[in-house]
Amino acid sequence: MQKKLIALAVAGVLAAPLAAQAGVEVYGQARMSVDYSNNDDVTPMDKSALSVSSNKSRIGFKGSEDLGNGLKGLWQIEQGVKFDSGTWGNEARDTFLGLGGNFGTVLAGKLSTPYRTSTERLDVFKDTKADYNAIVGSVGSAGQLTGDTNVGNLRANNALAYVTPSMNGFQGTLAYVANYNDLLGGSGDNLPRTKADGKKDAYSLSGTYDNGPLYLAAAYEALNKADLGGGTGTPSTKSWKVGGGWNFGQGTTVGALFENMDLGGLTGDRNAWYLSGMHKMDAFNVKAAYGSADKWSGSTGKNGAQQISVGAGYELSKTTEAYALYTQVSNDKSGAYGLESIAGYADKTVSSFSLGIKHAFSSK
Repeated sequence: MQKKLIALAVAGVLAAPLAAQAGVEVYGQARMSVDYSNNDDVTPMDKSALSVSSNKSRIGFKGSEDLGNGLKGLWQIEQGVKFDSGTWGNEARDTFLGLGGNFGTVLAGKLSTPYRTSTERLDVFKDTKADYNAIVGSVGSAGQLTGDTNVGNLRANNALAYVTPSMNGFQGTLAYVANYNDLLGGSGDNLPRTKADGKKDAYSLSGTYDNGPLYLAAAYEALNKADLGGGTGTPSTKSWKVGGGWNFGQGTTVGALFENMDLGGLTGDRNAWYLSGMHKMDAFNVKAAYGSADKWSGSTGKNGAQQISVGAGYELSKTTEAYALYTQVSNDKSGAYGLESIAGYADKTVSSFSLGIKHAFSSK
């Protein structure tokens, strides 16, 4: 009897804080794969490897509070998790505090830029070795930021964003990054910093239309005084892209986008294209994608690349899918594009065959 009373007392103590936080959602994705990869490494290193990968696995906590008069408080904390090593990942993900209402949504924190998010739904291999970030938003060896981010796919620190309400399918997003210099190894928006570093802020905006079978997106982003293109005058990096997708019904969807990135200075600009398609038959799906990056206008040799990806998946449940894919990036004579966690080399092909499983979870 005494043991039962103790158990009930403990349950009561635990239930109180849990009830107070009933609006908190715990969510995430576990994404594991076994990969055989080859990059024809030109250094005295391994050219191929069998690896177990945690592909952008993450865990998050989010919630909202009704503040009255149609106003809501919003928050989210999200962090990468390395399921292959059982440790926290080095990828801090979208984490913010904000307000939402009839006027739209205002957010402050670490945010994926509107430029990045506007076309993510067109990537049928998102968060796998075949992710379109190998080409889209990537600059190869021309001007990469530190870490595993590339110029056109930023998850920026020190960011403010405004998202309009959806108006008959139309929606706009505007973001200002107080300082992105910490992605280059600097102090960001903290003091002390040089006056030159203080000028390294960024703007990103997008407009989307999502109605019925049609999705359209246009986006623009500027990293002021980025100096990623070489030369003098610390030129800014400017990027724009347009894309769209169509759902034919009967499980068939297609997508396409065009992107122009200009690093300024000696490097100049380059164009890139991406085409994707997927067909779903009950629990089974097949997909394919092609991406291509042209040479940089300021270069004399060919330094672009082409990516080809094919894959298939099978839904084991509403939250779990098993998949297989093959992807390769073929570099031009002076190109240096790679795949996720795999370096690329000039005039070499980078490839990966992947068998994986992904599981999404949520407390709601």
